[in-house]
Amino acid sequence: MTVVFSGCSVIDEDLSDCGEELKELRLDYDLHLVTNLNIELQKEFDSQVDAGILKALRNYLSPIFTDYAHDLDLSFYDHQGDFARLHHEEHMMDANELSFSIYIPQRQYLHTAFANLEHNGVVSFEGGDYAHEARFLQSGSDTSQPHKTGLFSARKMLKLSEQDNETVYVHLYMANCAAALILDTSEASLKDLKVLSTGFASGFNITDSTYVFSDNPPMILTDKINTGSNGRQCFCTVNFPSPEPAAATRVTIDTEDPFVSVDASEALWQFDVQATLPDGKVTRSVLGVRTPLRAGQLKILHARMYANGGLEPGEKEVAVSVTLDWKEAGNYPVPL
Repeated sequence: MTVVFSGCSVIDEDLSDCGEELKELRLDYDLHLVTNLNIELQKEFDSQVDAGILKALRNYLSPIFTDYAHDLDLSFYDHQGDFARLHHEEHMMDANELSFSIYIPQRQYLHTAFANLEHNGVVSFEGGDYAHEARFLQSGSDTSQPHKTGLFSARKMLKLSEQDNETVYVHLYMANCAAALILDTSEASLKDLKVLSTGFASGFNITDSTYVFSDNPPMILTDKINTGSNGRQCFCTVNFPSPEPAAATRVTIDTEDPFVSVDASEALWQFDVQATLPDGKVTRSVLGVRTPLRAGQLKILHARMYANGGLEPGEKEVAVSVTLDWKEAGNYPVPL
């Protein structure tokens, strides 16, 4: 989907003081939704997973994996020195196509753009006055809600020439991802069931497309999806990507094929499943995943729950640690 934003703004109405000639710049933004959403759902359908679960999951994820831009933020930075922001604009789109032109002094810029932050609910933008400080940051609390929007970002070096006007094409790529866990609970009688996830990045640097990881990654709650099935329950989370395997060199999202990877020797991220039995005892199962979860990707995992609340994973790249009669201590370990 090609989005062309058009409007007009003038940085300096009086050019006599600055001595800079304003040039017209036409910006064409192309949202690149590089995702495996349809492939992953089709794989589940071919495996004869309940069609109601897949429909509910698609409905939940459709606002995330979307080529629809709601809000747009544009920054133009000095390309040298302290990389200070020289011009900034915010626009509400709520449409697939608009025309957008601006008039800015003829010089070289580092241009950044991001979309769909306003209703994300969890992620904020900080450090916009300087390019090297511009980043997305997730909520600082120990446990946070899943992202509510698919985030897109771009960066591009711009050098305005002496021609009358210029058209620049900017590609925006998705910066977050999603994971779902489908549980077969038909053998278990449960009083309560809570599913969390962890092991993901806590921030994203926009000007170099790298992710920020902490020693204690945040716990991300999952949303329980109403599947209409009593024996199968589905939980989904939307967050920043996981770490890469130690031997990997890929750290950015600039790729058209970001989903080919090798498994790590240890888990990179995890689902934390806490099943409360009728007698009040809690069984905690930690599913550690050795396959990285990358920007734009959906990963669906499966597990079977036994009567005691313990889990058996359905994928070979997933390990499990089960603790019977678990007592919550208020903190969580890093991925296995």
